[in-house]
Amino acid sequence: MGTHLLEWRLAWMTWIAAALSLLWFYWWWRDRINGSYVPLIFGGLGLVADVTAELILIVGGIETYISASPFAFALTGGVANGLYTICGIGLTLAMPLRGFELPWVVVMWAAGILLSVGAFANIPLITAIASAVLFALFCPWCVYLAVKLR
Repeated sequence: MGTHLLEWRLAWMTWIAAALSLLWFYWWWRDRINGSYVPLIFGGLGLVADVTAELILIVGGIETYISASPFAFALTGGVANGLYTICGIGLTLAMPLRGFELPWVVVMWAAGILLSVGAFANIPLITAIASAVLFALFCPWCVYLAVKLR
């Protein structure tokens, strides 16, 4: 990281853009199902936690990485992801599910919960596996909802 600080910062800024797009997706989803705004409060708090963690990593760079990264990673992986997951669960509960949708969302949101648990407990293997499962299910879920709810 020391010799690639620009790349490090750009990567974290990309992650901030991803967080913004997630909140936008949640807003779109809520609008399509005419759901409550309450889940979006959790999503918005998740965004605050995420951006805070990422700014710690962007601004601090190599000088503060060792001391700040455990807190930053718990904030982004534990708090932010947990709040995003609560938001997603809230939106999911506001819509009727049929057939394959129920097992899909159960596994997907369970992975989101496990990702937060792994981040809080500082167990990288759980965090990595849960992240892989969550992303593998959530990305297609976004496409599926885009088709289903248009």
